[in-house]
Amino acid sequence: MDVKTAISLRKSVRAYQAGEVPQKDICEILDAARLAPSGKNLQNWHFLVVRDPIQKEALAHVIWEKNQAIAQKMEEKEPGKGERFRKFCKRFTMFYLDAPVLILVYSCDAVPDGYPELKLIDTPYYELNRLYQRSPALMNIGAALENMNLRAIELGYGMCFMTGQNYAAEEIQDWIERTYGFHKTGYFFTCMATIGIPEENLPQPEKKSLEDIVTWL
Repeated sequence: MDVKTAISLRKSVRAYQAGEVPQKDICEILDAARLAPSGKNLQNWHFLVVRDPIQKEALAHVIWEKNQAIAQKMEEKEPGKGERFRKFCKRFTMFYLDAPVLILVYSCDAVPDGYPELKLIDTPYYELNRLYQRSPALMNIGAALENMNLRAIELGYGMCFMTGQNYAAEEIQDWIERTYGFHKTGYFFTCMATIGIPEENLPQPEKKSLEDIVTWL
């Protein structure tokens, strides 16, 4: 499969067929992440692989509990809003329970270029903070995840990387440390990704035209 074909086939897969992903294939997919570009060659990624259904259910409980707490407070402010937030969680997060592989992605921060120099000349905090809006660390994570996605497609699998559960990021990170004893100094939970055999005939999302996204200067 050539790269163009893999790119054209890429979609966020939220429905999976029964079937395991062999460890050698998981390693192939993770190795593609290892080869991704990163600013200053920081390689600021670390991946936790979860395949045990019981542990995936336990993590789902952590996320759902936080979702429910937020939804309840939303209902107090505006009836109906909380229920929509619950549905969002079920549709865009809990589908991971049907995927054979769940990847928890960690990153460390990366100091943006120019930050030390601007801080030295007493640049106001709000201007310094704008540099972190364009976080080089998370751009690196995005590159690694796309490498994984394309390699997964080449091997016959589908992926979806997810940030929809990140309102529970602190709770997820605490659960990981309590459950697995995992702690990596300076690193924090950033997102999750699923891997599995995709259901057939999943819809391909419509994409904007080249004319809509490019301005020639």
